Amino acid sequence: MSSEQAVSSFWGPLARAQLNPEAPGVARGTRIRRIIDNGRLVKRLFWVGASGFFARSYAFFSGNIIKLELLYIYPPCGRLDGNPGMALDEIGHVAAVVSMLVVGNLADLWGRKRLYGYELLLLIVATLGVVQASEGFRGTMDIYAWLAFWRFCLGLAIGAEQPLVAIITAEWVRTKSRGRMMAAIFAVQPLARLVAYGVALAALQRISSANGLSPDTIGRDDGPDGELAKRVADRVWRLATGLGIIPALVAIGFRFTIPETPLYYADILLDAVKGANKSARLYMTASATDSHDSHDNHNHDPPSSDRDTLDPSHPAHTAEDDGDVASVASVASETFRRRKWYAGAVHCLRSTEAGRNLALLSALWMASDMAWYCLSMESLASASTLWPDRSKTCSGDMEFASESTANPSLYRELEHSATRFMLVVSIGSLLGSAALIAVINRFHRRVLLMATCGALAVLFAVTGSVLLGTGEEGVAANTAVDVLFGVMHFLFTLGPRTLILILAAELFPTVYRGTFYSIAGAAGRIGAIAIRPVIGRTTGMDNAMGIRLVLVVLLMVACVAISYFLPEVQRESRHDDTETGSEDEGSGSGHVAEKGIRAARRRARGWVASLFPKLETMTLEEIAPNLHERSKA
Repeated sequence: MSSEQAVSSFWGPLARAQLNPEAPGVARGTRIRRIIDNGRLVKRLFWVGASGFFARSYAFFSGNIIKLELLYIYPPCGRLDGNPGMALDEIGHVAAVVSMLVVGNLADLWGRKRLYGYELLLLIVATLGVVQASEGFRGTMDIYAWLAFWRFCLGLAIGAEQPLVAIITAEWVRTKSRGRMMAAIFAVQPLARLVAYGVALAALQRISSANGLSPDTIGRDDGPDGELAKRVADRVWRLATGLGIIPALVAIGFRFTIPETPLYYADILLDAVKGANKSARLYMTASATDSHDSHDNHNHDPPSSDRDTLDPSHPAHTAEDDGDVASVASVASETFRRRKWYAGAVHCLRSTEAGRNLALLSALWMASDMAWYCLSMESLASASTLWPDRSKTCSGDMEFASESTANPSLYRELEHSATRFMLVVSIGSLLGSAALIAVINRFHRRVLLMATCGALAVLFAVTGSVLLGTGEEGVAANTAVDVLFGVMHFLFTLGPRTLILILAAELFPTVYRGTFYSIAGAAGRIGAIAIRPVIGRTTGMDNAMGIRLVLVVLLMVACVAISYFLPEVQRESRHDDTETGSEDEGSGSGHVAEKGIRAARRRARGWVASLFPKLETMTLEEIAPNLHERSKA
């Protein structure tokens, strides 16, 4: 069976595209790309993606902050295996794996826009459920059972948000700005972490002061106002968690302003006319507000021009075209069956680079997340091992990390850990995001990923040696470790924590982008789940963080090796060469003059631009063509 026959038997719309080479979804799909790439960088696209990703990240990090308060107010007493913090994390990761796989697949089958926003509604409902979880009257209910249920629902929302944000941003934004736009959207994750810790700390300070409690009262076993202190702590974690509803509501409002992606219409439904009209309408609506956008240094043809917009009144859009569109839509509606779609996906994995890329990204994502979660770098647990002097309370179920007193209060514990965590982690991560936005078009993504993973492997080895050599007493006063951890978060954000998310949205064809992205993302979550036994076995051990750091060196070395085999999504800019006309190539003097002009331009841009020339980002269609486009080529 030929490749064309194989595809025809797998999926109706692709078969139609091959049998009719002039089908609008294939022949005119390039016009959609021209409209998007000639349009200005719409700020609305950033706010749509960033607002939802901020709400998702805030919900995730706020769940990590409240663990100490929950253990203080509601002693586990063996519930959830005596370790509710880890159990709730595992439940959230399992839910995220399920939702990623389901939502990513439905985004390909039903459309991106159709699902966009429902995950935020679920996030709001789950957040309200967490806030209202209770023990009932004198223990008639189990608060940890309720938290486990709502944490699962919250994990569903958190897992569904990531693939939708990534694929919608990648398909809507113009090619030259794709990397920078996605890096800017993912940069709100460390910002949300900083806000979550800041809100929790501010709520603790304000509520405790309003109730006349001193910082040393809340959380002490021997405190005179123990019941009042617990009520204050209970209000704090509920307030800090509940405020996550606000960014989610804002994000839902933005979701109504973005239509379905034009590539979904063109490549999956094979209705390029509708896709072109949707993209042109978006850019025409935004042109008035973005006319002074500083991202563009030269004027573009308006995307609503006759030569770009496929509108029914356009001369090129004839009655015959209308018949083709209706025929293609009919074929799509009649033959779009899941069985054939899945068969087509398997065929794509076997016959194209998509299978290789999916295996590489899944392994890379898994190794990266295993290293990240092995160090508990997203929670206060890492601070508990970095800054020891622990003492036990709540029947031995809670550990404190404060150096301030031998028997610290919950207030002092949260204040101490959250402050240092914000200084060490948040600043490093935010600087990493800013650096990535600045250099993402100057370095090949694959090379930058290899460099950052290699640097992290070296830092892990050095920091692990320091921790193992100095012991707890030396580490507690060792500010060098703080600096090293700040650099680690900088490199993680500059490299694997962001670049993998971007590459996963670029390396797969549009027809299967949501599904394949979600499989790779789910592999990362599975890695986070699989590393939990290592965390459990090392928790409470002397130099636990040093032992973990040594273990993850091998994981980062594996990331370097895997990244080497990833394909390129950028190339050296050919802008200057394309500006030289064909007659210049035939004229020796003209060609020499043009080369001199280009050399002068490079000198004018400075040594930075000469050493790190700006790269040209490849279109999604060039990186991963759909099967019908590949067969025509």
